Amino acid sequence: MTDASDISDDDDRIIAAEYVLGLLPAADRREAEARLNGDPAFRAAVAAWAEDFVAMTDDWPEVVPPAAVWAGIEAKLAEQDGGTGFLSLLRRPKSLRGLFGYAAGGLVAAGLAWVVLNSGVMTPAAPEFQARIAAEDESVVFAAAYDVDTGALEVLQRSGAAAPGRSLEFWLIAEGQAPVSVLVWPNGSERESVVLPADLAARLPNAVLAISDEPEGGSPTGAPTGDVLAVGPVESI
Repeated sequence: MTDASDISDDDDRIIAAEYVLGLLPAADRREAEARLNGDPAFRAAVAAWAEDFVAMTDDWPEVVPPAAVWAGIEAKLAEQDGGTGFLSLLRRPKSLRGLFGYAAGGLVAAGLAWVVLNSGVMTPAAPEFQARIAAEDESVVFAAAYDVDTGALEVLQRSGAAAPGRSLEFWLIAEGQAPVSVLVWPNGSERESVVLPADLAARLPNAVLAISDEPEGGSPTGAPTGDVLAVGPVESI
């Protein structure tokens, strides 16, 4: 467990916010829960964030992924012969389809977390599109945000990493279209930014971001070849 003296007040505020939002990996969450019993300052920070988030979200409507997103993906599946390849995985309950509903449930938390992680005081304007790309078991979790003004897709690693000799590759799946690679994650990185071409950025509304396991350096074919590890719908805010 990390000694409390090694953690700054700003770090404590971020950890407390992530705890309230449910974004901490399992080990960090257990550590935070242990601190709640013996660290009054940390307990107060958690209580303050909980109160602030409740006040912020009281008037927010429920966020439900558009039906057109899944309809577009299934339409693409219908074009595939033999049911093999990356998109056929969407038919399997334990692959993208199961993860899709899970990721949608965390969208509001992802939006709030993006502000917390970038400022600590919730001052900057939020990006125009966001996604929480997550495995059902939370073994892989990334937060992504796209800023229309800069054209940059910012991606933060929250948990998970590529297996030895492998790479994580990010794919944009627009409605009714094949996956397009947007980023091969550099091993050891915690944050990456990539400027999307205008034609690719135009596909973001109602699209899905997915992560696949690929050979080191990325897919050799220009299309996904490995297992689907995580997925999240892109939502405008």
